[in-house]
Amino acid sequence: MNEGPATLCGPASSVVSDPFNFPQQEAIRYGPLLQDALIRLQTSGQLILGDGVRAFEAAFARWLDPALTPEAVIGVANGTEALELALRGSGVGPGDAVLLPSHTAYATLAAVLRLEARPVFVDLELERSVLSPMHLQELLEGAAALGEAPPKAVIAVHLYGEACDLGAIEALCAHHGVALIEDCAQACGTTVQRRSVGTWGRFAAFSFYPTKNLAAFGDGGALVANHPQDRQATRRLRFYGWDEERRAVQAGVNSRLDELQAWVLLGKLADLPERIGQRRRVAGWYAQRLYGLVALPGDGVDWRHSYHLHVVRLPGAQRERLLQEASREGLPLGVHYPLACHQHPYVIDRFGPQSLPETERRVREVLSLPLHPYLEEERILDVCARLIPLLSETA
Repeated sequence: MNEGPATLCGPASSVVSDPFNFPQQEAIRYGPLLQDALIRLQTSGQLILGDGVRAFEAAFARWLDPALTPEAVIGVANGTEALELALRGSGVGPGDAVLLPSHTAYATLAAVLRLEARPVFVDLELERSVLSPMHLQELLEGAAALGEAPPKAVIAVHLYGEACDLGAIEALCAHHGVALIEDCAQACGTTVQRRSVGTWGRFAAFSFYPTKNLAAFGDGGALVANHPQDRQATRRLRFYGWDEERRAVQAGVNSRLDELQAWVLLGKLADLPERIGQRRRVAGWYAQRLYGLVALPGDGVDWRHSYHLHVVRLPGAQRERLLQEASREGLPLGVHYPLACHQHPYVIDRFGPQSLPETERRVREVLSLPLHPYLEEERILDVCARLIPLLSETA
């Protein structure tokens, strides 16, 4: 699968190539890029916040939107900290309410909890894996009717590469005076109305973990500040709150994208449109063979999927039987995610049990099929040829 432990082990001569291991396949193809990055470091002596980071920030800003200035993108240590800094930049502090989906990678919630803010979970849209604008509206209006302090932020998670209904969510946030933060960790390359995700909210967070569409050879992330008035203070947040003279003028943390990863990401960015196209091609091969057998992912009316993950759905009891049989067959299937955030024991102990019917149905149904840009059609044919009989047997 293309999400999970990102490990490469053993000497090069003993490594057996695994066609389903995306980080390994990236390392094989981009080994020369890594060597070039090391030479750049040796030549410049810059390891932290040097020319590589500045060049990548400027290139990624242009890639997202040619109108963005380089200062809009801030390279940070990882995607979780990008979210944390987005929350800090939105004024979120202890006890403040933050609305977010529960069906997401736990990292989204971890950023909220690190600030001691209060998560308020939003249920999902019908038949989709992204937060429901209708439920979001109910929660926002309910807080206003009760005279409660309005939430400080909404985190719209573009899960698996699907896009949230940004038009509706943006309008709700504007009406209620709530900061919109986009979690784009799994959606680099997703577009809405031909406009990249990450350019709609006040802030956006990207992850460059080794399984992502734009993948580092280690950890890395980026914070996007779409409002010019936020950029200077947010940029200081990642580096102790220091100004240009290294005086602490505000609160800050230590979260910096390193030069090695920046040079790697800059080199890979040039290939990203082609890689997204390859992901979409693999998804098309699945669609040709599995149509009518499972609920398949796909584009929306006004948005295009980037297929970080290829997640299908089928009834929960069948999924469990299928997973058991697939394990015996050695089929590389997965579940993203077996627990929603509100179902984790720590969250229940701290905030109590909660009911999110669509979310709870979804986590029982989702099944991830192997997908990355280097898989050949023969591999997908083999996966489908082995999967289709199991679907019949477990129905």
